[in-house]
Amino acid sequence: MGRPLTVAKEVGMSMRRTPQQERSHETQRNVVEGAAVVFDRVGYGSASLSMIAEQSGISQGAMYFHFKSKEQIALAVVHEQHNRSIPLMESIAQQSTSVFEQLVRVSRGVADQLLSDAVVRAGIRLAIEEGTLGEPAGGFYTVWVESTASLLETALTDGVLVSRLNSADLARALIGNFTGVQLMSQAISGRKDLLASLANMWLVLVDTIVPADERDAAVALVHSVFDAA
Repeated sequence: MGRPLTVAKEVGMSMRRTPQQERSHETQRNVVEGAAVVFDRVGYGSASLSMIAEQSGISQGAMYFHFKSKEQIALAVVHEQHNRSIPLMESIAQQSTSVFEQLVRVSRGVADQLLSDAVVRAGIRLAIEEGTLGEPAGGFYTVWVESTASLLETALTDGVLVSRLNSADLARALIGNFTGVQLMSQAISGRKDLLASLANMWLVLVDTIVPADERDAAVALVHSVFDAA
């Protein structure tokens, strides 16, 4: 009889811990969401713990219980951005029928997240803001470049796409173009023209990386992905 009672007691304690664990997770989510809004608005350097606590709707003491520094909070935002962006990119890639379509649709997917999700905006800003957080923050770009390079390796070998660059350099150039376009769009229009600007980017790239006899179809694809916006 002793062991069943002990097990029942342990189960009961575990059940009693669950609401507390849920509250803890909710607090962490609130901090990440609130911090993302602050980082997106003022950047890492200008953000303060008091600003993050106020935006998160919790006390600084409660926030400090979960995160000991602004850097820890920023890394949590970056981690959550990776969790949101990378699976989306993988899902889009699986649904695309060609390499060029995959490249275009992934860029549209990331753009949509930038327009609608403060966590994604903040994570990407942290990644490119003077290397503030080092390698962890840049992990999203590392994954994106490496997966794109792997895709391009086969496409260039098979002649599906063409370039004077090798796959790794081409991947960095393409994603660098995306980064530049979204930064300029942010600076000029608050990203209101982001989708139109990306469409123009791809229309320029069609003449650079798509074989001549496939360019009309590639142009039509770009219009179909972006014109509805």
